[in-house]
Amino acid sequence: MKILWHSNAPFAATGYGAQTGLFVPRIAALGHDVAISCFYGVEGAMLDWRGHRLYPTDYTRFGRAMVPQYAKHWAEGQPLLVITLMDVWATGLGWRDLDVASWCPIDHWPVQPRTLQYFFRSGARAIAMSKYGLEELANSEIEALYVPHGVDTETFRRWPDGDRLEIREALGIPPSAFVVGMVANNKGDAPPRKAFPQVFQAFSELLKVKHDAFLYLHSEIHGMDKGINLLALAEVCGIPRERIGSTNQLAYHLGATEEQMAAMYSAFDVLANPSYGEGFGIPIVEAQSCGCPVIVTDWTAMTELCGAGWLVQGDPFYDPPHGAFYKCPSVAEIYDALLEAYDKAGGLADQAREFALQYDVERVTAEHWVPVMDELTKPREVAPLKLEAVAS
Repeated sequence: MKILWHSNAPFAATGYGAQTGLFVPRIAALGHDVAISCFYGVEGAMLDWRGHRLYPTDYTRFGRAMVPQYAKHWAEGQPLLVITLMDVWATGLGWRDLDVASWCPIDHWPVQPRTLQYFFRSGARAIAMSKYGLEELANSEIEALYVPHGVDTETFRRWPDGDRLEIREALGIPPSAFVVGMVANNKGDAPPRKAFPQVFQAFSELLKVKHDAFLYLHSEIHGMDKGINLLALAEVCGIPRERIGSTNQLAYHLGATEEQMAAMYSAFDVLANPSYGEGFGIPIVEAQSCGCPVIVTDWTAMTELCGAGWLVQGDPFYDPPHGAFYKCPSVAEIYDALLEAYDKAGGLADQAREFALQYDVERVTAEHWVPVMDELTKPREVAPLKLEAVAS
């Protein structure tokens, strides 16, 4: 069957780009002819990537305008399935005249009204990327399929201790430090979804009792894309400049390879990822695949992804643009988790790795994408339009 995959370019240094790069070739290997509509990462012309046609962004938000045209161009009169990997509310009404399946994040509670309206209006099939999302969609009377995100566990592995010291030296991390890592997109400050202020405050308290602690950021640190100036935040929180480091900003902008990311995770003692909400949270699994335990918020998909580490509580945070709740993690609970991690993180490496293996890309393909593609390629009727959803 011909498939138009609509997401980030497969080489984009984003979570969606990584999943596109991992799964498009594997879905094609199941016998499908797959092209990629890139609403981010390709401009100006069609390209070829590993034998797959890449359609460029159409200069409208999230490719709304050109997906029907790309679908017609790619289908050449044959049956076509469109698979989207994105926040579905961003497409507006969706594309009711196309056969669409949407692999989508659910990162609030309850499911955001605009996400529900998309499925009710478009007739698209839902593919949840977390068990949490699967359950919440069901609670909203949307029958969904389930495919978790995947990780190349052969690449994301724990590096030997001797190599870890060399990695720390290359990253500017003191060799004997207790390293708290953050791998997080610094984008948006209302709220800062990756909880930089909460982590920084908790880390500042940790430094008062554990003077060898070090905070390392794989992030854009200046707040260039409506984010936070993380250096200014560290200063306000009382974190000395010598106890915080970051990825070289040009290197961050150009994008790290998977091998470089695996090396970085191996240099951490614990990953701090207590987000306000996650549709999945790829760094959480990548870190554990490298033997690094995690600190995450007990909320949305993060709860099910904490195989080795600590779940922290917090308070509901209403997100007006989405009409649903995030959770703001507790500074005190992050601090307690950091304090425990200082003593126990080193003993959790094997547990972390074993947990992450269930999300290995080959296993996800065999156990989830194979049956889901069998289901998606069956003939079906589009569900009737729900008029109450259109009116809301």
